[in-house]
Amino acid sequence: MISLANQTGCHLKRIRRSRHWQLSGEESQLRQLIGQLEDDGHQWIVKAIEKALPQPEIDLLQILTINPSMTVSQLVVETGCSMSEARRAIDQYEDL
Repeated sequence: MISLANQTGCHLKRIRRSRHWQLSGEESQLRQLIGQLEDDGHQWIVKAIEKALPQPEIDLLQILTINPSMTVSQLVVETGCSMSEARRAIDQYEDL
């Protein structure tokens, strides 16, 4: 695992003498590392990295422009936004 992290430019090191580890690197390096961790035993690492990375900004109005017949629940499922955010976006799209 340490060599795989080093190949992507990330740094994986043990915190003092504990059993805890610290992974650091640029966002692009961490995303590249996620792509290389395909083993089921490493999925907990992938989840931890994804949790720490910033979530991409989703433009709800752009999604509604592409698919104007989208319902509130479809918008929530596809984007992960809240119901109130979806309703607000639909209202803005319909100019209410």
